[in-house]
Amino acid sequence: MKKINVKSTTTKQKQGYIAGGLFNEADISQRLKEGKLLRENTNIDFYNPIEAPCNDKSKLPTDQDIFNMDAQKVLQSHTVIADISTRDEGVMAELGIAWTCNFIHHLAEQGYTLEDILKYIPKKQTYANLPDIRKGSAHNYKGNYIPVGFNQFIIGMIRQMGDVYDGFNDILKDLKKNNK
Repeated sequence: MKKINVKSTTTKQKQGYIAGGLFNEADISQRLKEGKLLRENTNIDFYNPIEAPCNDKSKLPTDQDIFNMDAQKVLQSHTVIADISTRDEGVMAELGIAWTCNFIHHLAEQGYTLEDILKYIPKKQTYANLPDIRKGSAHNYKGNYIPVGFNQFIIGMIRQMGDVYDGFNDILKDLKKNNK
């Protein structure tokens, strides 16, 4: 969370975020079209992840590169446009971030102080279970034959709060060790 800079916006122009799948030609084409039309027809400065260097797969970005930049842009946005038709995990997480921002604002409008919010909503330590047996041999495959993949935005988000484990027993072992 140290690499997410919510203060980096220097413009007074409203910021926007385009959330949608980025993993096939149709998704990419649609995101580029949306970005073009939104910029031409609004006064909002839209961040489009498909155009961002952190999402250039040829540069082999890490989960943290992807999560830090995209999450920062969601946090700075006044407007989020989301294509939920493909049930993309990253989009759902981005919407969760947006909802949480709005909920915090709602609490502040109700008179809660930051101290109250931090008292009643504890920081989360997160343990994610990804026990896919195909992971162990995925590096032996090439191209379309790679048997497993997972959205790196989600992995990056989870690693900001905790860790991703190979199985539930690993989570249980870690919880036992760290909560005695």
